[in-house]
Order: sequence, then structure tokens, then C-alpha cells
Amino acid sequence: MAEWVESRRGWILVDFPVDSGLAFLSAVANAGPRDAFYVRMTHWAAPDAWDVTVKPMDVAMFKEDLPSRFRLQLLQVSFPAYDLPELTRRLREHAAGRSVPPSPTDWTTVGR
Repeated sequence: MAEWVESRRGWILVDFPVDSGLAFLSAVANAGPRDAFYVRMTHWAAPDAWDVTVKPMDVAMFKEDLPSRFRLQLLQVSFPAYDLPELTRRLREHAAGRSVPPSPTDWTTVGR
């Protein structure tokens, strides 16, 4: 696991229940402009793109006497640590009930 941990140096990982993670992403996206930060969080090919994955989990991992039954339980969000100040700002805006109206996005970093 040390190699994997080293590969994530400079990145922040946050685990959520799936529905809470989707609400988090929506809140962050709606609380700021559709700028380079937004592109990193929404497009997999952007430079320093956020990695958002849903992890299926087997209930038998925690109760080994049960048969295997997988369900979508965990949404993991990984982003560069330098995004933390903007992320925090956007979460404060969201908490204050402020959002930014939708607008065109500059997709040039992903060739769109």
C-alpha cells in the first residue's frame, strides 16, 4: 500500500456515502464559476483532474457469516491539495445559500 499512498502525495481523499458525495459535488459546482477549478472537478482529462469513483462493497466484508452481496456504498473524491482553499470558499458560499448562475465553461484545457 505504500506505493499507492506515495502516488497520492499532494492529493486529498474524502470518502462519502454515495448520495452525500453527489450532494457535495453539486454544492461545490454550484457555488462558484465554471472556471478551471470546475473543469478539474468535472472532466477526467483536465490537467490535475479530480478522481471521483464509486466503490462497490460486499456486505460480507463486515459480517463474514453472510453470503456476498455487493452494493454501491462509497463515493471517493480525490483532488489536488492546492484546490482546498477554493473548495473551502465554495462550501462557505453554499452554506450561506449563495450560488452562481450557470454560464458557459472554458473547456480548452481538455480540447473540447
